[in-house]
Amino acid sequence: MTSNLDTRQQPSVSTQSVPALVVVFLGSAAVVAGSLSVVGTDALWLPAMGDRILQDGAIPRGIPFAAAPSADWINTTALGQVILSGAYTLGSLGVVAANVVAVTATLSALALTAGRRGAAPMATSLTVLTVALGAAAPLLIARAQLLSLVPFVLLLALLRREHHRPSRAIWWTVPLLALWSNLHGAVLVGVAVTGCYLCLSRLRVTPATAIAVGLASVVATCLNPGLWSAPSYYLGVLGGEATTDESGMWGPVTLTNPFDVVLVIAAVALGVSALRKGLTLWELAATVGLVVATGLAARNGIWLLLFLAVPAATAFARRRSQPPTTARLSQSLPIALALAFLLIVSVVLALRAPGFRAADGEASRIAAATSGQVVLTVEPLAESLAAVGATVWASNPLDAFAQHDQATYLAFLRGDAAGARDALESADVVVAVPGSAQARLALGSGFSRSGTIGSYTVFRRA
Repeated sequence: MTSNLDTRQQPSVSTQSVPALVVVFLGSAAVVAGSLSVVGTDALWLPAMGDRILQDGAIPRGIPFAAAPSADWINTTALGQVILSGAYTLGSLGVVAANVVAVTATLSALALTAGRRGAAPMATSLTVLTVALGAAAPLLIARAQLLSLVPFVLLLALLRREHHRPSRAIWWTVPLLALWSNLHGAVLVGVAVTGCYLCLSRLRVTPATAIAVGLASVVATCLNPGLWSAPSYYLGVLGGEATTDESGMWGPVTLTNPFDVVLVIAAVALGVSALRKGLTLWELAATVGLVVATGLAARNGIWLLLFLAVPAATAFARRRSQPPTTARLSQSLPIALALAFLLIVSVVLALRAPGFRAADGEASRIAAATSGQVVLTVEPLAESLAAVGATVWASNPLDAFAQHDQATYLAFLRGDAAGARDALESADVVVAVPGSAQARLALGSGFSRSGTIGSYTVFRRA
């Protein structure tokens, strides 16, 4: 393993267009994302909030579509909510399409950065494939996290450029983090990585700039509707009941989960390649931090894979002299391939549209049948109902509610009758899959079947 801890030499930079081979891998990833992406939990509450913001011309207090008290919640990510509200004009299909765009843009940015830093096309392509496989779950399940993918890879590209050629461009991290803080709470990951760079790289070169940018970066996380209350929002997310629920999105890495197994294999493969290249001191520190974060919550694995991608690809540099036929290859081929894949993805999404419309229609029928009543149901149906105007007892963002209500709702999701008692007593209607633990809870808590809508049974209080 070579060491590159203190170097400031700029790697070779390529000005060529993205190689056709890389375009094929990126296009294939886009087609797979278009074919397999689904709407997951923690996605549709954003358009539900965004619709209300656009309707009222103001950010509502708390969660307007939930009956459980939430007036004290601090909304920092209104911009992300409005963006996904626009995507949801096409229904769930629009959110999936937004996810495909975010995934493709993220992987393309990684490939472009690696190519510019001298990575061979095959190495870049295999790295993209490794990231896509290792992060299959977060990349193929549309969640609020999709709003953080592009900002993260842009931040990494900027920090790595600044490590090799320090300049005043480092100040671009501040507006980038400020924008990111209006989109999604994972901006804290960006601040942590930025801190590693500033403390372990920039501080030795321009200490005054490093300190100033560091302070400004922290302030940038508050340049959103939350303002000085934004830190309370971040603490609420990190300290919420959901972070202790090992069966949910904050569950730790476990080798009994096949997605986690692939994540670990991908992280090891990228890590070995990156170490072969030689990570800088700040990159090593950031890698260690992301490894720990991934161990605590598998959802953080996406950031680890994205962080390791570029140094892993550049471990295999492009040969200085390429065959004349390759050098003279028409520059129009990558563009033609990109357009072809764009057409394929569009066709794939169009073919999937009826399925998404059916699911949205089912949610609309349930909302109409329960109009004016408080609905208690599981995720992601709770968010689907909120997106079409229903009132649910609680849903994501779960951190908006009091700790007791968070625990009560999670108990309902687990089928825990004792823990879910308060939620069941507060609801007018329970909607559940027939035969599920939630259906049994409803029957055991004084509810009776009143009908079936699609794949769900509606239970009303007897």
